[in-house]
Amino acid sequence: MSFVLSDKSSVQDFFALCDWHGLTNVVLCPGSRNAPFSISLHNDPRFSTYAIPDERSAAFFALGMAQQNQKATVLICTSGTAALNFAPAIAEAYYQRVPLLIVTADRPIEWIDQGEGQSIRQNQVYANFVKASYEIQEEAIHPDIVWHNNRIMDEAMRLTGQGVRGPVHINFPLREPLYKTVAYQPTKIKSVERIDSSEELQPGVIESLRLKIEQAQKVLILAGQHTPDAHLKSALKKWTALPNVVVMTEAHSNLAEPNWCSTIDRAITGLNDNILDQWYPDILITFGHNIISRKVKSWLRKGEIEHWHIDVSGEGLDTLKQLRHIISMVPSAFFNAVIPQPNVHSNYQASVMQHNAARAHAGHTFLQHAEWSDLLAFSLIYPSIPADYHLQMGNSSVVRYILLLDARPDLFHFGNRGVAGIDGCTSTAVGACKASGKPTLLISGDIAFFYDSNAFWNNYVEQKLKIIVINNQGGGIFRIIEGPSSSPALDEYFETTHQRSVKGFAEMYRLDYRMCNGARSLEDDLQWLWNTSACAVLEVQTPRLDNDRILKAYFKALQAADADQKS
Repeated sequence: MSFVLSDKSSVQDFFALCDWHGLTNVVLCPGSRNAPFSISLHNDPRFSTYAIPDERSAAFFALGMAQQNQKATVLICTSGTAALNFAPAIAEAYYQRVPLLIVTADRPIEWIDQGEGQSIRQNQVYANFVKASYEIQEEAIHPDIVWHNNRIMDEAMRLTGQGVRGPVHINFPLREPLYKTVAYQPTKIKSVERIDSSEELQPGVIESLRLKIEQAQKVLILAGQHTPDAHLKSALKKWTALPNVVVMTEAHSNLAEPNWCSTIDRAITGLNDNILDQWYPDILITFGHNIISRKVKSWLRKGEIEHWHIDVSGEGLDTLKQLRHIISMVPSAFFNAVIPQPNVHSNYQASVMQHNAARAHAGHTFLQHAEWSDLLAFSLIYPSIPADYHLQMGNSSVVRYILLLDARPDLFHFGNRGVAGIDGCTSTAVGACKASGKPTLLISGDIAFFYDSNAFWNNYVEQKLKIIVINNQGGGIFRIIEGPSSSPALDEYFETTHQRSVKGFAEMYRLDYRMCNGARSLEDDLQWLWNTSACAVLEVQTPRLDNDRILKAYFKALQAADADQKS
């Protein structure tokens, strides 16, 4: 290979280690202090480099890539406030357990807090949202300092994917001159290789857990956010042969089966307390990350329950305030190891699934005659998505409407549910589509889409990316949730109503565009979206003042089905 690198030896060693660890995707933001990285990457064939000007968008783009690859994307910026703009995506990556390697170029340490431009306290700047933070010693010449720098860079890279994946930060002070180059020479790498052994449950522990399951009348398995996992689905299917076991999942669990309750909010919202008490489990088994449904969390926080949480990290995620056992295992390994036998007479699963089917029927019946609204739009959009699409779900009302519809096991569901902010959903989708190469659909609300409009300010927007923007002229979520919906400040300070259209943004970035404002044209517009060969945006306009009323009517129809079933 013949190309030039920065003359900074620590930068040369950094890229040699990245190559050794297989970290070949680099998202680079323009700047001066990080010039040694930019110069080195310019013609380096070892890396795929994506130059993105907006640091906040770039970081979410990197997150989207790493979300698909499950291998760290390298993310590099210049010094000063540029580093702060990475923070939202880093926090999301930390709580979503997505690996990132963040590199912030910095002024020499003696110039921090001395009035030097573009300098802030960058060391440990992400301390609350990374697995670890490191700082390189600049201008390494002494062999011990070179060894030290290489050791911590190697450790940082390994840590992104070791155990529970996540973001790791390296702060890189660099002294001028910044633009000198040398010819590339292969670098001898000294890297520490970690060998992990998978912990297995002891036979006595397996037997004890199995016995508890077999003796319990009601066992509830609740899945949080999880990447698609065929082995996990196969293991869980064995458990649902037991009459005392119910499996509840959400769209972003990427787990759905006909005899599982995969539409939780439709099943339990507004449910009679007597029925909820009858369903309250003896044992609750959870796995995965964040659970979206507020209703299921509120329900399970009442009373007393024996709660087991399965997580390879061994971390105690006590979301429901009921945690008794932390089982440090991969979920699929646990469910394969502890397979109970049908040993009790229980109608738990039959009761829950009978009720679930009645509510599904009531929901379908309501939607056949529903007025034009967010709810009706989602009920038409979601079933029409072609099989095997990667669906990036926007936050707030978008993901909640999807959770009300029949689960689609033939789709791959993703979303920024680590922190659940709206600030980078589009950039994440752009990066994810670029990394996966798969047909990808982003469904976004209008406020989130406008907020992240710089997501298209790069050269990496794929034709396979399709976007649906639900434009209800503001933050429609605030008309749905209790509190803001009854506040006199709703319009101005919560919902922030507007009259903007997505059309101007589509024209600015030369995206194909259509607008829909009713059910009659939506089917044709969706066919256009799936069939167009370009990246395209379908703007779906819904009535701001009617959406919450129609959603409330929907839940009343579900409650009426409960009464019919009881009678």
